[in-house]
Amino acid sequence: MTDRSDRRSSLSSNLDEPPNSRLFIIGSKLLCEDDFRKAFEEFGNIEEIWLVRDRQTGESKGVTYIKYSKTSEAARALEAMNGKCIGNLNRSIRVMIAASRDQGSKRDSNEEERTLRLFVVVPKNMTDSELYDYFKTFGDIDYATIMRDKESHESKGFAYVKYFKFSHAAVAFERCDKKYKAVFAEPRKPNMKSEDKFSNSWNSLSKINSSALPLPTVSNPSGYTKLIAIVSPQVNQDQLWKLFDIVPGLDYCHLRLEGRPKPNKGVASVVYNNSQWAAYAKEKLHGFEYPPGNRIIVKPDHEGIQNFEGSRSSSSDRQKHSDIFQIAETIAQASNLIQAAGLSPDVLQARLGLIPLSKESGINCSVKLPDPQPLASANEETVSRCFIVCTPNPPPPSVLKDVFSRFGNLIDVYMLNNRNCGFAKYASKESAENAIRILHGAEVSGIRIKVLKAEEKQEHNRKRQRVEEKP
Repeated sequence: MTDRSDRRSSLSSNLDEPPNSRLFIIGSKLLCEDDFRKAFEEFGNIEEIWLVRDRQTGESKGVTYIKYSKTSEAARALEAMNGKCIGNLNRSIRVMIAASRDQGSKRDSNEEERTLRLFVVVPKNMTDSELYDYFKTFGDIDYATIMRDKESHESKGFAYVKYFKFSHAAVAFERCDKKYKAVFAEPRKPNMKSEDKFSNSWNSLSKINSSALPLPTVSNPSGYTKLIAIVSPQVNQDQLWKLFDIVPGLDYCHLRLEGRPKPNKGVASVVYNNSQWAAYAKEKLHGFEYPPGNRIIVKPDHEGIQNFEGSRSSSSDRQKHSDIFQIAETIAQASNLIQAAGLSPDVLQARLGLIPLSKESGINCSVKLPDPQPLASANEETVSRCFIVCTPNPPPPSVLKDVFSRFGNLIDVYMLNNRNCGFAKYASKESAENAIRILHGAEVSGIRIKVLKAEEKQEHNRKRQRVEEKP
């Protein structure tokens, strides 16, 4: 025990060096150190395995730390072992990167970004394409963006590179030229000003800072700051916020669905902190098709807006006719706004999860998907289930079904009501394992998904059957 304490003391100052090289594992209390060593030593040099034990009884608490000598070794181990079973036990383990000592137990909502995004120093004359071409040699890149001065647009001498996989970011961190001084970037705070706006990252698109842009010259004599938007019932709260947040100055956006028993439209209240930005949003987004085939209606919500009756009806009719002639122009203007931010309308809709972005697989996915396969019968027995977590929000059900059915034997896939998590049910254990292996950590239609093995319910079902069999 003394030797172990001395060894931990000698390593305590190096637990976070190199960064993201220590794994945090949750598993069965029956697993011992040898079980972890046999399962994890193939991925690299293990410096320490520490099983957390109860101070009174000495029994394992089911929590283990494994420290590797290199970040890339920890990355490979995490991607290969998360959700697997070890030590001849049927219970799967959960593997994640251990929090650093400075970070403590605090976890950000976008914690995964901590292992995917690099901060690098770049020459002032380097272009975005040169940066992208160099770092893509280490793996698939989400985006590579050089930070520039808002007024002169000159390079600030640093950039951000984000990968789709932790293992690719780790290899780039270790092997890129030392002149880049690469480090893992801290996750961006939800409310902080985005430094890399107008990049190919959707997150930066939705965080444009209004103070950095000049006020638009749009007429708004009544000075309204509140808008009413009527949208398709397919649009959810998060998607609508992201769309209106393209225009700077958004303070509030609340969506409610109307129609029973099935909603037939969404009505949103949108508030900007400046009357000119509100008028600008109306001008740019009114008539925009979102999702395709469903035009958004955007109108001011000033006093008396809903009382256009009697003598005012003719004025309202004239305005409607006028709006018809302006639809083509406003759609084009909205498209130009989105394209100026670095995204085409199709890519925008795919990023929001409204449509799949056509690729070879037919789905915008960061990993290569198998060919489509038919669904299993709804009467098939569920052999294995996957637990799914989508960040920040689930893609449409049709996209989920398309993706998870490609591994064969899919009975059903669904999300829990008003939650970002759900389950996929398979009639084959092999199909479920393949879905976990390929889809865990992938990005589908701009949405990051985690796929884990769900806890089995067999024991509960057997007990219920025995109760039902009693006379």
